[in-house]
Amino acid sequence: MADDRQIRLSPHMAHNLRKDPKRLAFIYARYAFAAQMTEDCCDILELGCSEGIGASMLHRNRKKYLGLDLDTPAVETAVRNFSNPEVRFENRNFLDLKGNNFAGVVSLDVIEHILAGEDEARFFKAIYENMSEDGVCVIGTPNVTSTPYASPESQKGHVNMFDAKRLKSTLERYFRTVFIFSMNDEVVHTGYYPMSHYLFAVGCSKKELE
Repeated sequence: MADDRQIRLSPHMAHNLRKDPKRLAFIYARYAFAAQMTEDCCDILELGCSEGIGASMLHRNRKKYLGLDLDTPAVETAVRNFSNPEVRFENRNFLDLKGNNFAGVVSLDVIEHILAGEDEARFFKAIYENMSEDGVCVIGTPNVTSTPYASPESQKGHVNMFDAKRLKSTLERYFRTVFIFSMNDEVVHTGYYPMSHYLFAVGCSKKELE
């Protein structure tokens, strides 16, 4: 289906493009990795979709996509720019989401903003409960070792940072198989975790929860 709509950047995204365009390159590189890991998934759920800039990459014009976010202006921007019959966005809290059966679940740059403890448990349970038995989830988050180099604004908002060991052990409560990948700038690799700016966890084969 042809889509000739003009894309209107939000003030936030326009600011990033003007002041720090390489950051957008890093974000798209993260989505490229997530899209590759979920390539064979027939439908995708994204928790924390923001303005939907990764939706088309995850969707790939051949699967259904649902993006959820609490940020009302961001979701409005996503709907205006990217929605179509196969790509939907909703402004809602996903921590108590239930009853879906997505083949792929993606959440990038979200968990570090969710408080440890009860809210963190609800986040991972939401992933688990809305994913098919043979589905794939991809979680991306800055490495805790990157904290000293983050801006004061980022440090203020990043209330729950993970290292590779904690990220892996957390997902292993829900999945039989968990892979951890490192990322520096736009390069994904399997190098030394403490020197990685960003971490990915890929979980598959759901466990039976007690």
